[in-house]
Amino acid sequence: MNQPVDAIVIGLGGIGAAAVYQLAARGANVIGFDQFEPAHSHGSSHGASRIIRQAYYEHPGYLSLLLRAYELWRELEHDSGDNYLLQITGGLYLGAPDSSTVRGSLQSAVQYLALAGKTLIQLTFFHLGVFHQDFPLFFGVTSE
Repeated sequence: MNQPVDAIVIGLGGIGAAAVYQLAARGANVIGFDQFEPAHSHGSSHGASRIIRQAYYEHPGYLSLLLRAYELWRELEHDSGDNYLLQITGGLYLGAPDSSTVRGSLQSAVQYLALAGKTLIQLTFFHLGVFHQDFPLFFGVTSE
């Protein structure tokens, strides 16, 4: 039986599959195509683990997208019954105080506070000597 289709998605990797899921959740009749049979490991975002960050140092403009992504992960956990899809951990960014990594992370934390109205990104700045004590694995890291 032929049914009208509201949307066609080509490629069912992480982004394509998410697009199909979200469109269908909104009531759209969606069809998706991929060159490989599911489940496969050929997509750019496939593998055992992935990372999503709120301290997105590249540019604080991504923050509203990231906040929505976290909401969608929680919705997917709820809908799937799997409460372990998103595991929140900490991150460790290394750089000089004036580096783009440190400056950008700080900007994201400040913008997060403005957008979300709460502080969920906790930043800790270490002096190099204290850093070596707390993270001995990185003992060879210098201030340069």
